[in-house]
Amino acid sequence: MLNLLDESLEEFLRAVVPLPKREVDISFDAPDKDWSARVSRPTINMYLWDVRRNITDREFGLETVHDENGRPHRRFPLPRVDCRYLVTAWTADIRDEHSLLGATMSALLLHSEIETEYLQGSYQKIQPVPTIEIASGDGRDNSDFWSALGGQLKPGLDVKVTATVDSAIMLPVGPPVHRYAIITSAGDTVSSERNFVAGQTTEEPGTIIATEHGAAEIDEDGKFFVQAEPGDKITVNGKPRGEVPATGPVELKAPPAAKRGRRTSS
Repeated sequence: MLNLLDESLEEFLRAVVPLPKREVDISFDAPDKDWSARVSRPTINMYLWDVRRNITDREFGLETVHDENGRPHRRFPLPRVDCRYLVTAWTADIRDEHSLLGATMSALLLHSEIETEYLQGSYQKIQPVPTIEIASGDGRDNSDFWSALGGQLKPGLDVKVTATVDSAIMLPVGPPVHRYAIITSAGDTVSSERNFVAGQTTEEPGTIIATEHGAAEIDEDGKFFVQAEPGDKITVNGKPRGEVPATGPVELKAPPAAKRGRRTSS
């Protein structure tokens, strides 16, 4: 998640300050002596130095969210974390340095969140979006911070980004479901079992897919689930288009080409 937040923050600052790539670099490395010796262009350094769970803005109870198909679900609110960045400017001239840092500060003071258009990758789907602010002092001595990095003392902005964390976006997904069964029983005795098989086609939505066990309509994405058993003949709007394989999804055969009449010469 932190790498997505870094990328989103860079995209955000380049747009709102602005910080053109051809003129200003953005770095997330620790601004120590080794790093500063390699700086050759005007640079904004954003060093992530603290991450901790936000307990002030946390919500309780359940919230309603909607999946990609618009179906509502209830879940506990996602946790939020405070990410603290030390933002510094690096140029060859101190006045240019103050100008660059000042422009960054002004942009941060004008925005309270990182809008969705700047969020990168799967982070675009997480709500609420990250909030951003220049943090107030917490009693820490800035000179102690720079001493710990072994670098020169410089002015910097303590920027706090409060981000929502959805650990599920980092989990690998399972294989797609091609088949499932519905079993009904009375006690320990199975009374009936219905098997369904999936498929996808380029046919128009609403087209009827049928087997000897059932029928279904193709949805807006060209997908369908139809009751079937291996070996069942498949029809599309009543026309034969193959059969159900022993495993995996249904793969419909291409429709037969229309026959052309033979032209004769007189």
